[in-house]
Amino acid sequence: MRQGSMRQLAATPAGGTGGATPRVAWDWTDVVIFFGAYLLGVSVLSEVFVAPGVERFARGLTHGLGPQVQTALANFAEQTAVYVFAIAIVAVLVLGRRHASLRDLGWRAPRIAWIPGAVVSSLVALVVLTWLLNLEAGLVHVQNAQVSTVQGEYGHQIGIALLLLSVEVPLAEETFFRGFVYGWMRRHLNVPAAAVLSGCFFAAAHVGWGTSTEELLFLPLALLGVLLALLYEYSGSLLPGAIVHGIFNLVETLQIL
Repeated sequence: MRQGSMRQLAATPAGGTGGATPRVAWDWTDVVIFFGAYLLGVSVLSEVFVAPGVERFARGLTHGLGPQVQTALANFAEQTAVYVFAIAIVAVLVLGRRHASLRDLGWRAPRIAWIPGAVVSSLVALVVLTWLLNLEAGLVHVQNAQVSTVQGEYGHQIGIALLLLSVEVPLAEETFFRGFVYGWMRRHLNVPAAAVLSGCFFAAAHVGWGTSTEELLFLPLALLGVLLALLYEYSGSLLPGAIVHGIFNLVETLQIL
């Protein structure tokens, strides 16, 4: 298909209903290519970050800092590299292969009323989903495993943790899970089906399967994913969802650390 045709397709409302989310120019082949490249790249990055030379270089850069700060910086660098790599693949596929734009991916300004709405939504979601998570934890008598994970990775280095979890993660994950994945699902499904399916995918990507301490996160995260998808659908922008995602992570991280 010619580049001009791709841009015309990207500007067509999903399902022809006049919805806020545009019909995207990418398809299932882009999604398959993404996961293949991502899995290969993450395996390479994992090897790079544990290589003796890289570890010596990192220790040299952080010489004189305490062990907790060094651990936090190492985790920050590794996780940042993974997110940058993932978004780079999306950019190559969407901007390069499909000749779409950042607007097609969802990065465009929403109506100003969506900003305070996003703040209120994040606080309501935080209360409801925290209650649900505590209810699940009480029923199965387990603790949220993310608490020990985040504490082990960042200790008391709150600033480093917040830069990753409240800034980088929302921007990268909204681009991928809502702009790229939900946008593709919305091309073929109605709003409820695409929102629920993408929400379940979002939760599954964050849950470590095989342990009840991780699996209890699935339902709250799936509901959060549905909320974020609906915010994107009806605002036509990833920004409100990124604000909700960032505030949610901010409060959760402060509670943990």
